[in-house]
Amino acid sequence: MVPGRDKAKPIMSRGNIKFTVVIPAYNEEGLIGQCVQETCRVMDTTAGDYEVIVVDDGSRDGTYVEARRAAEDLPQVRVVRCSENEGKGQALHRGFKYSDGEFVFFLDADLDIQPNQLWTLYNVMNETSADVVIGAKHHPESQLELPWHRRIVSAGYALLVRTLFDLPLHDTQTGIKLFRREVLQRVYPRTRVGRFAFDLEMLVAATRFGYKVVEAPVKVTFQRGTRGRIGIWDILRSWWDTLDIFYRASFWRWLNPSWSVKVWLVILTLGLVLAGVGLGHLLIPITIPSYLNWLFDLLALHFVNRSLRNWIFFIAGVIIVISALVKLNKHLLAAFASMDRGDLAGIMQRHVKSQSSREGDGLDERE
Repeated sequence: MVPGRDKAKPIMSRGNIKFTVVIPAYNEEGLIGQCVQETCRVMDTTAGDYEVIVVDDGSRDGTYVEARRAAEDLPQVRVVRCSENEGKGQALHRGFKYSDGEFVFFLDADLDIQPNQLWTLYNVMNETSADVVIGAKHHPESQLELPWHRRIVSAGYALLVRTLFDLPLHDTQTGIKLFRREVLQRVYPRTRVGRFAFDLEMLVAATRFGYKVVEAPVKVTFQRGTRGRIGIWDILRSWWDTLDIFYRASFWRWLNPSWSVKVWLVILTLGLVLAGVGLGHLLIPITIPSYLNWLFDLLALHFVNRSLRNWIFFIAGVIIVISALVKLNKHLLAAFASMDRGDLAGIMQRHVKSQSSREGDGLDERE
């Protein structure tokens, strides 16, 4: 399946299905009109009943005016305005509250991904019986026209996500997604991030609920030359939000230890360090049999400069500790998480099959 082809029509009969396309926009004065019109053209060709909800996220330019102008002759389009910039995640959430489609698309307004790729995701959903389909830049069939630095940042972030969350996904941040409405109704009460890593938080919640999430190929064409609007601060904030999501979805957050427990854990750590130092000094005078000297020298890296050797052991130890904590977090959470405080850490896959737990999660109400 090649992304972006006009022949990518939905393979399931549309019947009485209603679709929603939510388009968040921030300072997109030059592109929002074209995006709205192209989206409606694509939806007109195949969808029976649909709505397009544009959310102006506190833009400082003429985005709202241009969106309203584009919507004048398009009764399916609704334009919502935020008084101040709240972040893309919050804009999408606000748009969802105004929607009532059974299938909800999220689409960026910058036209890096053309609206004619919406049906590619819908086809994949039908073919795989998925609950969520996300566009993935790292899909083997995707076509990318991105600057080299954007590729490096994207690959690095994907590696971080796989390391921390063990998601069966290669990409979480591409600006086109499709959700069954039920998924968003259950996921949104669990989420908190409004800006840079909201995609990841939603997908973590969806997969922990047991919903099926699959990837679809996309064609990405960079519209803003070589720089774009993502700066160093945005990248650092995205990584910080990602670490915050990891904490809030972790066994440690579920355990919610008291301060006394934390103090004793610090004391335990200090004890381990002191014991380790002491053990090391105790082992120094031990005599190694001559026939084992070569093995000891090899394991202790005695053939390496002492300063370099210490750094090797230190870095290796840090990597081992971090890797162990990440893996232990996943297994301990699955084994012991029984309390549910309504956050990410309390989600277990068994909730999907329990009607009572669904009712207990609460659903968003329309504004």
